[in-house]
This record gives sequence, structure tokens and C-alpha cells, in this order.
Amino acid sequence: MSFRQFAFNNVKRNRRAYSAYFLSSSFAVMIFFAYALFIFHPELANSSLGNQAKIGMEAAAYVTFVFSFLFVLYSISAFLKIRNKEFGLLTILGAQRSQINKLIFIENILIGFASIVTGILGGLLFAKLFLLYGSSIVETELSLYLPLKAMGITIAAFSALYIVISFLSLFFIRQKKVLELLMGTSKPKKEPKAHILLVLLSILLIVTAYYLLNQNFNMLLLALPLGIIGTYFFFTQFSVYVMRLLKKNRSFFWKGTRMLWISEMAYKIKDNARMFFMITIVTAMASVAIGLVQSFDYVGKDSYKDLPFAITLDATKEYKNWETDMQKIDQELEHSGIKYDKVIAKSATIQMDDRSSVSVTNESSYRQMAKLLGLKASYNLKSGEAIYISPNKQGIQVGQKVSKYQIVEQINKRITGYLPLLVVNDEAYQQIQASLAKENDLSSTGISVYYSVPAWSGKEPPRSDSDQVKISKTIQKNVTNEEGFLSTRAGDYMEFKHSTSLLSFICIFIAAVFSLATASFLYFKLYTDLNQDQRIYHMLSKVGLSIKEMRRTSTIQIAMLFFIPLIVAGLEALISLQILNKGILGHLPIWDMMTPSLISISGFAVVQLIYFLIVRVLYLKQLGHVMVKSGK
Repeated sequence: MSFRQFAFNNVKRNRRAYSAYFLSSSFAVMIFFAYALFIFHPELANSSLGNQAKIGMEAAAYVTFVFSFLFVLYSISAFLKIRNKEFGLLTILGAQRSQINKLIFIENILIGFASIVTGILGGLLFAKLFLLYGSSIVETELSLYLPLKAMGITIAAFSALYIVISFLSLFFIRQKKVLELLMGTSKPKKEPKAHILLVLLSILLIVTAYYLLNQNFNMLLLALPLGIIGTYFFFTQFSVYVMRLLKKNRSFFWKGTRMLWISEMAYKIKDNARMFFMITIVTAMASVAIGLVQSFDYVGKDSYKDLPFAITLDATKEYKNWETDMQKIDQELEHSGIKYDKVIAKSATIQMDDRSSVSVTNESSYRQMAKLLGLKASYNLKSGEAIYISPNKQGIQVGQKVSKYQIVEQINKRITGYLPLLVVNDEAYQQIQASLAKENDLSSTGISVYYSVPAWSGKEPPRSDSDQVKISKTIQKNVTNEEGFLSTRAGDYMEFKHSTSLLSFICIFIAAVFSLATASFLYFKLYTDLNQDQRIYHMLSKVGLSIKEMRRTSTIQIAMLFFIPLIVAGLEALISLQILNKGILGHLPIWDMMTPSLISISGFAVVQLIYFLIVRVLYLKQLGHVMVKSGK
């Protein structure tokens, strides 16, 4: 038997351990290939979202590749750890260190080659489904094609990855002596300890991180590392301390099989603390990303419903051809048989005392807008008085001053664009115009044309194939408006929706890679401990431990390994999303924010539950083989 055949047979013999690693690696290759398939599609360049899609997918491909590197590196270290005894025996039988290194290198290359081939074949198998989903996002028909470039990049990238990993894996055993290798995972473990100061520090860091973020969102760069460090100490110190407290509680600890699984979990939590930490951070970040992207969809829908005018044309005083643009809009609406009303209003932009901007219009223009919108139209404002209109209920209130104007009426509604609107009497508006003209700031004054289209109620967002969207896109295409701003409610919403759909598309696939990898991490860790657990349960079965008790004890331990990081990640994600809602999204209703958050976390929970049930069956089957007959 040649050395290569020996390496190949080694992989076959350890297929139970390599199967999860192989499948997870193949899945990572498949996702990377699918991204490349999308990025290099020849028809994507013709899409309006082509560049955005490419940038987003390239970023996702980089994230997938980096995570795949870390995942493969961790997996290799886990495999080599459980095979230490095998390497020790080979050394005693005369194998040189260079031969063992060669064996490890060949095995890694074999697994890597098989993963690349399987991943690309899987990607080709599901390519049509992937392109169909991508087509719905960029709204461009993406036909199936022969992705030679995508295949070449995938093969080159992952071949380089496995070669580098194969060399790095040699460092995991080169410093170990023969006795260490022979002992394998059988070395006695020290009693896990927790320092009370670090336990308190973990709680303090996590609480401080969320407090800083809640008080001032600009503290994100400080709060994020504090939260990460706090989470690390939570698993390495706090969780061990909790297990110690449970062991001291005699009435709880000495009941049934609790003594067995609590004693074991005290060691396993300490051993797996870093893995728990990594899984928690990755899961929390993925859940936050998905929840945040889905929340953006609610923001887009609310913004669409809040805008009362279907089309808005803003032109600065410097722009002389605004009437031509207005006529183009009129002609397109009339040609399409759409009834409409419009208001031509004077507009200006000034800065308030806090340096934020506000739109200003005169009372005459506002009367016309209010009439179309069914609002109170007559106020007879005096000099120095103003109406403040904004959807933000926590904004300026009646009696306050904006610039030098006393607010006599505050309306919680969005009327013009995204800036608050200040309505002053006609004489005051002329003074504002004169002041801006004196400062030679012609870009801050101009004309705004607002179109109200009864057929486009704005109660519900339109579909991408609706007449409203098609006409809006035609208007946006025909009206250049070089010195102003054209906004169509439906067109702006569809652009926003496409962007969030693309982000959601990217986040979901990255989350899929993360989810599968985290489950694989747990499987590898359990497999690493399998031999030791088999020895323990074999001895316990001799003194009366039944198979039923073994199953219950092992199930509790496996469940804690799978779900403790998920529960912590879920809590961190929910809290983070609520703070992000306050800092970024502008106070969405609590249910609108909680829904996508709970959906994303529930998705992870369902996937983890499936993995848990599969791993539990496989693991209990292996433990059942070592239970003595009398233990049944």
C-alpha cells in the first residue's frame, strides 16, 4: 500500500468525523460560487442596480471566504486534537515527523478537492433557483449561462485556502512529544474556576455597553468592544460561576442525575467558552443584520404612506427651465389618462438655531396645499408667527421659537419631502428671500411643484409592475432637472425596496453559512469529547446508570451546548435592535421592530433545533454502543 493510499484510507476510516466538515466546507464553496455566478453574470451590467448588486455580492463573497478560512482552520485543529493518539502510535511504529506532516497535508488536500468539486456541482444544480431570486431583486432577466469565470475564481480561491490551511495545520502537532500524543484527550482536567471580580466585570461591561449605546448612538465604537469583551467574560467566568453555585445547592444538585450533568457541564462550559463566545457574537451580528434590513422595509413603507404628494418637482431660483420640466410631467400624466391636481409653491431652506435645516413656504402657497390635503387652510399669520409641520411628535412644540418665529400651530404630518416645513406670512417670506438674495444664496430659494394624484392614494405601496411605478419611472427618465430635485413617491419607494431586498438577499445567505458553520463547530466539539464521554458512561453503566438516564443526561448537555449561545445571542440582538431603532430608524412602533427581530432569531432557533435533533441521535447512538448490558 502506497503512502497516498494510506492517506486516502485514513480519510475513509474517519468519515464520521470528516462528514460534517466536508459537507459544511462544500456548502461554503457552493455559496461563494453562487455569489460569483451572480456577480459575473453578463446581463447584470445592464441592470439599474448592477453596480450596487456587484458591490454587495463581492462584499458577501469576501465575508464568506474569510469565515470559511476561520471555519476550516478551527475544524482542522479539532480533528488533529482527537487524532493525537493515532499520531503517537504512528511515531512509535517508526513514522517520522515529516511523514506524519505529509499524511496530514495529503488528507487536507483530498478533503479540500472533494469539497470544491461538490460545492461547484451543488452550485450548478441550484444555479437556476439562485438566478431566479436574483432576477426578482434587480428586475433584470438573468438567464442560465456557463459560468467559467465564476468556476475559475472559486477553484483558485478555495485551492489557495486549503493549501494555506494544510501548511498551517502542521504547526498544531509539531511541538508535541510522543507521550502527549499518546495521551490524546485523556489528560485529566483541572477544576474550572471563576474569579468573582471577572464575573462582576462581565456584567458591568455588558450593562455599560448598552447604557452608552442607549444614551448616545455615537458611542457605538466604544460600546461595541465593551459588549464583545463582556460577552467573552460572561462565558469564561460568569457561566462557570453559575455552575459552581448550582453545585453548592445540595437540594438541587443531589437530585436524580443532576449531579452528573452539572459536574460535566462545569468542565464543558469552561472548555467551550471561546466557542460559545464566537457563536454568540456571530449569531447576534447575523440576527441584528437581518432584523435591521427587514426593519428598513417597514421604514420604506411608512415613508411611502407619509408622503401626501405623488410627484414633487423642486427647482432652485437659478434654474430657468423648470416650467419645461413641469410641462413634461403634465404631458406624461395626461397621455396616460391620469387625473391630477398640482400646486406651484414658493420655497426656501434656512437653518435653525441648532444648525439643522427647515423648509419655508409662504401662507398663500400653504393654503393651496392644505386645500388639496384636506387640512385647515386659513390662519392669518401675523409678523413673527409661524406654523411648524413635521411628522416627528417629539419635535418643536407650540410656544417655542424656530429661528426668530413663534410657533402658533404644530401639525404632526409630512407634507414636503423629508425636512420639516415652516409656514410664515407672505411678507415674512419676502424678507427671507431678500435676505438669502443678499447673501447670494440663490440655491436656497426657488419653486416647488406638488402633484396630487387621486388614483394613487398612497395607502399601500405599489407593485413593481403597477402603472404608478411605470409612469413614475418614465417621468424620472424624461425630466433631467439638473438644477433641482425630482421625487416620485412610487419611484423612490421601489429604489429603496430594491436596495433593502438586495441587502436581505446578502444577509440571509451569509447567515445560512454562519448557521451551518456554528452547528458544525458544535458537532466537532462533541466528537472531540466522544471518546472521553464513552469511557465515562461505560464505567457509570457498570455501577447502575441506565440507558434512559444516559440519554436524559446527554440530551441536557447537548441542548445546553446548542442553545445557551443562541439564547444569549437572541437577547443581545433584541436589545441591540431596539437601540438601533432609536438611533437609526427613528422610533419605529415596537411591534414593527420586534417582528423582523423575532423572525430572524426564530429562524436561527429552528435551524439549530434541527441540527440538535440530528446530532443528538448520532451522539446517543455512539454512547449506546458502550453501555453494558446490565445498564439497560
